[in-house]
Amino acid sequence: MVHYLGVFSRAADVRLDAAIRLSPDGSMISGLVTAEARVAYKKEAMSGDDLLLTTWIADLDEKRVHVAQAMVRGDGTLLSTAEQLFLNFNLLSRRVEPFLPDVMAELGRRVEADSGTFDPGIVSRRMGIPRIV
Repeated sequence: MVHYLGVFSRAADVRLDAAIRLSPDGSMISGLVTAEARVAYKKEAMSGDDLLLTTWIADLDEKRVHVAQAMVRGDGTLLSTAEQLFLNFNLLSRRVEPFLPDVMAELGRRVEADSGTFDPGIVSRRMGIPRIV
């Protein structure tokens, strides 16, 4: 059986690559840490299954990014959905910090590109970035 959360986390890393900052020597200065994750199991994935994982950026603020994800078997069967809330974490100061302006702009473009392209039912009403109404 596939380890769903690990697979979803690796897929999110690929989609959120813009948030990783490296020093001139190539060591990581900041990256994303998971603040909250939720996986909804639908059907079993077996070792050897061809899987398609899709990650959409659902929302963003100055320190957090919220993603929605789907895992589909090669035959089109939906196996699982997930959502994760990540924090921008500075590895030197050991603190959550705002995204740099260029990172925020790139992630913002990705939010706009993904808007309306995923099932909003994947995203929980209890998890995400609170908005003042």
